[in-house]
Amino acid sequence: MELKARECPHCHRQVSLQVCSKYLLRGTNYTVRCNHCNTELALVKEPIPFNYCVMAGFLSGVIPAQYCLYILKMRFLQSISYALLLGFVAEIVCIMLTFKNIRFKRYFPHG
Repeated sequence: MELKARECPHCHRQVSLQVCSKYLLRGTNYTVRCNHCNTELALVKEPIPFNYCVMAGFLSGVIPAQYCLYILKMRFLQSISYALLLGFVAEIVCIMLTFKNIRFKRYFPHG
């Protein structure tokens, strides 16, 4: 049986966004506890490969900044502000995709 996104494999209830948001700050090598049954959970796999997020962030910042500077002939600070806005949108999209693709398994420590 395939688990839904953010579903606890023990109690089959969705783990809260607050618990899952710890992965955004700490990374995917850590475990979390289900907010319903307190079972220790780990990720089945990385929701979105880290390299893709870095590449998306880089491209969503650099390409718009270069476009605004050289094609639209904007000033530096104005082009940076547009690039920051688009980078922020790309960050939000990466966060939403991460939450959509999180799959948990029970954590069994080695040894």
